Amino acid sequence: MAEIQNGGAHSPLPPQPQLFQLEPIDVAEPWQHELVECFISFSTLAAGKSQTELHETLQRKASESMHSHGELVNALVYGILTVPAEGNTYLRHLNIVSRDGFAHAISRLKLLATAHRFARVRPVVRSQLFWLLSELVKVSAHGVDQVVLALTRQVRSGDVTQGNVKLCWLMVRFAQANYAWLSTFPVLVATMVYMLGRLALDHSRIPDLRAAECELATRLLRERFHECCMIGRDLVRMLQDVARIPEFHDLWQDILQRPQSLSPLFAGIEQLLRTPTPPMFLANRITYEMETRLRFILENLPATSYSRNLMWFVQRYLSTPESESLFCDLIRYIVGVFHPSNAVLASNVVPRYVFLGGLLRFIRSPVVAANAKLALFYDWLFYDPKSDTIMNIEPGVLIIAQSVDKYTFMTASFIEFLAYESDAYSPELAPAIRGSIGLAMQDAVEKGVIPSIMPIYEHPRIEVDIRQNLYYLFPQLVPPVPEPAPSEASADDAEPAKEDYSLLIDPTDMLPPAAVDSEPAPEPPKPAVELPLPIAAPQPIRTVSATPKTSIALDPVSRMFQEEIGITDFDLAPEGPADSINTNGISDTTEGDGAPEDVALVASAEPLPEISVERALEDMSLWLFGSTLQTFVDSVAAAEPNFKQIGGSVKEIVDMFAQSEASISAITRVLASSFSDSLDMEDAETNAELAAAGESSDELEHDLLHYILTAAADYAHTTDMTNSTRRVLQLLVQLTEAKVDVGFRWLLHSVVNTGKPVQYARYVDQYTEGTLQAALVRDLGMLQEQFPGLFYAVLPQIYAAFPDAFPGCRGIVKSVVALIDQPQVYRLGALIARGQLQLFGHRQAAITAIIGMTLESDAFEQVCFWQLLNAEVSGDEARVAGIAHCLLLEKELDPASNSEAATGLLTLLKASSPTPSLLKSLFKYVAATENSDVGVDFSGNVLTAWLRTSKAALLNSLSEVAPSALSTDEVQSVVSRWLERYSQQLDDKDRYEIQQALVPKPAAPAIEVPNLSSVERSSEHRPVTRSQKAKEDSERKRRISNSQPISRQQSRQETPKRLKNNSVDSEGSDSSSDVPMTRGRRRRNGRSLTAGDDNQSYQSSPILSSVSSSD
Repeated sequence: MAEIQNGGAHSPLPPQPQLFQLEPIDVAEPWQHELVECFISFSTLAAGKSQTELHETLQRKASESMHSHGELVNALVYGILTVPAEGNTYLRHLNIVSRDGFAHAISRLKLLATAHRFARVRPVVRSQLFWLLSELVKVSAHGVDQVVLALTRQVRSGDVTQGNVKLCWLMVRFAQANYAWLSTFPVLVATMVYMLGRLALDHSRIPDLRAAECELATRLLRERFHECCMIGRDLVRMLQDVARIPEFHDLWQDILQRPQSLSPLFAGIEQLLRTPTPPMFLANRITYEMETRLRFILENLPATSYSRNLMWFVQRYLSTPESESLFCDLIRYIVGVFHPSNAVLASNVVPRYVFLGGLLRFIRSPVVAANAKLALFYDWLFYDPKSDTIMNIEPGVLIIAQSVDKYTFMTASFIEFLAYESDAYSPELAPAIRGSIGLAMQDAVEKGVIPSIMPIYEHPRIEVDIRQNLYYLFPQLVPPVPEPAPSEASADDAEPAKEDYSLLIDPTDMLPPAAVDSEPAPEPPKPAVELPLPIAAPQPIRTVSATPKTSIALDPVSRMFQEEIGITDFDLAPEGPADSINTNGISDTTEGDGAPEDVALVASAEPLPEISVERALEDMSLWLFGSTLQTFVDSVAAAEPNFKQIGGSVKEIVDMFAQSEASISAITRVLASSFSDSLDMEDAETNAELAAAGESSDELEHDLLHYILTAAADYAHTTDMTNSTRRVLQLLVQLTEAKVDVGFRWLLHSVVNTGKPVQYARYVDQYTEGTLQAALVRDLGMLQEQFPGLFYAVLPQIYAAFPDAFPGCRGIVKSVVALIDQPQVYRLGALIARGQLQLFGHRQAAITAIIGMTLESDAFEQVCFWQLLNAEVSGDEARVAGIAHCLLLEKELDPASNSEAATGLLTLLKASSPTPSLLKSLFKYVAATENSDVGVDFSGNVLTAWLRTSKAALLNSLSEVAPSALSTDEVQSVVSRWLERYSQQLDDKDRYEIQQALVPKPAAPAIEVPNLSSVERSSEHRPVTRSQKAKEDSERKRRISNSQPISRQQSRQETPKRLKNNSVDSEGSDSSSDVPMTRGRRRRNGRSLTAGDDNQSYQSSPILSSVSSSD
């Protein structure tokens, strides 16, 4: 028998399971250990036996009990999976001992197939698993189909790593080898088709695998189409995506034009579209591990702290270009599978629509963005209350309703998308689709998802054409749009501008050229806003291949949902006056030393009127531009705009505007109307991946805003504030008011690209109120929200440009810690240590406000915050004392509910030196907690650390603080509790020194002060000279000579007595002391001391005096 790693007879370690490639810190599940233990017992049982003897032994043991039978099956299954060389032998033994039709063996295989760590299964185990399943198919074992169904979920979409590709090959070859068996399980057939169709999109660079997948999927569809129909409408969505692949081309045409050729029971594609997709198919494209992590977020995390988990999820599963196809599968899962319970809906757990908004922020491809919108609203197109559930509609309804106040253009974008899809998805079914969309919204209103759509319809920011689309889609819920007065309507207003979605989406791209009819299909009833219907009659299904012209702006979506839960509600605590911003829907409040102030950051130019581009071009002041503006608008609206060419036109437009008196409102309207498309692309200035790859920004295509900012920079950097400079800066301000993200892009352009921060400062000056700090909070918040990697990269440069605006600003600190990770914490900490970044400043009120703000943040943010705070204030006694006073006394810190803050403060205090002010805060904190264990533990932890690192400073501080912090009894009580609870950490010497430091020092009698001072002054200012010393020696000899002579031995015996008697006799003198004279104290500074001198020296040391007194 093959030995098991770490599990030999002489190994002190327990045997480790060999199913997964685990790290040393990973813990295997109990069922894996059970398999290993059974395999070791089986190896011991089989050792030294012949085949006949082993046969008999296994038969006898399997018949003893079901428990013994299960142990044998466990051992043999484990042996087959991990020891390929003995696989056939173990399989024969399994056939002999099995008493339940392999049910127990299949249950073990299902545990492996549904394991969250399946991606880390050893390659040999994975190959043996499929071999064993094939062998079990041959003996018609019941339940193998369930194991295969579980394995289809482990094949990950959007993953082209070697392990996942190998798993795809194993799955395809298993299905091909067991095709007849596979065809007998309808659910497995449908699941296999859906899986293969979704995977074919990912394997364009693996032609052999893709061809095998397409061949197997089309074969199953043609031969088992009736079983495949159970997939429902998502089968159509899957086939749309793969219709360009040659293997699927003919099948797609048969579905559209010859449905009876596939199945006599198939009436046409509408039959599929009217069938809701069962949740098991939507869940199939999400692995068990992904599902567990998603459900943890959607069932447990509050809306204020889910964003970091979402970022980890995206980094783990959606960080590669190939993984973009997984976005649609995730959206379909959240919409169609995960339906929260009433308890979750009533709690503060993150709603589905908020999570979806956060997920959309990570989509960069326009094609993926368009498909994501279709995945979100797909069930609307064919909604039937009898067969569909309102929970599939709820996320889309709430996204439309909740964005109308602050992000009206997002609501407008979704409504336009629905209006376009109602006609363009399938012209033949357009009336039915439009009715289903209206029915979905009506059902949502009736069931209380939203009370009404009239707030959307009547919102002042909703334009007329959007109201017309609302009436077109929901005539039963909103009134018709009144016609404008003839005197106010122009020729252009009589018919709203058409949105030519076909410029970016060609529904016939998926169809062969021969299938497109030369004659257009009859047009359905014309909506209030006429939409193009380019699909010919034989091709009723539109394929989403790119983003519509008025597409969803994904980054603003994330801003909307994050602001909804308070992520971008930046608070300011500046070192100067308190300010706040109220621009573009972002509200910031400031709390200074006094009462809060609300100061709005308002543009100084006139408000931008709500006029169309056509009306703006008719402005008399724009006639000097000739045809330049119209050419510019047409160039941007082209199917494939060339922004390098458009950049030249932008430069010309800005130059003419700066040197003329053209209306700023009109030119702003023209420019702002061009951003719906151009801002969807990745610009080199904000694309961190391009910068990391070292590609030159000059070789990359920029967006429209880049060229506007470049042209404006030529005027903003001038020394004098000329009229042209002022007009250009006001143009940027007006673009900001028009909801174009100029602020953070202008900040990057001024500080990072050109190195001229004065350009940004002048831009801020064009607001009538507000400060530079307030503008930085707004723009840095947007930068961090949309491009977090770039935000942390340029933060030191922006600080260097505006060093006075950063310290003590709550909004900036909140942006810094919002999405920070540990590598960024380390990098920023190093910058702070080098003095290249300062976040907290020296104003105690600002630091206190920042700390109070972070107490409600999630745990990881607080940990990172305290690491940055430690990096900046550590070693600064004043700031450390202020922080301790704030948390311990003002906030009354509770380590149980604010453990992160308590740990951070504990680390900060341990790294500081003890001072009387810190000790006062600790003693008062213990008193405030009524001497509870919480207060004693926290203070004792700090005091014990100080005793080890700064013992002398601690004792001195204790001696100073004891009489002044609290009463003597209270101080003694705190210290006693500390010494009692930390008795194992303190020795007797520590206890003695601490107690002596707390002993009050008696004041010297008033009568002794003059003589003592005179002695000290004589000792300090009149040092003993040689002549004086000689005179003293001669006087001493004279006294000795006049006395009775004694022997040397008698002298040694009598001298201590005389010294002692002299000390006792002089008790009433000014130089008296209780300290006895010893031999070790008789010489100081190289000279003999008299008893009186020695006593005076000890009297000047209060600590030693108190120690001697106690002795």
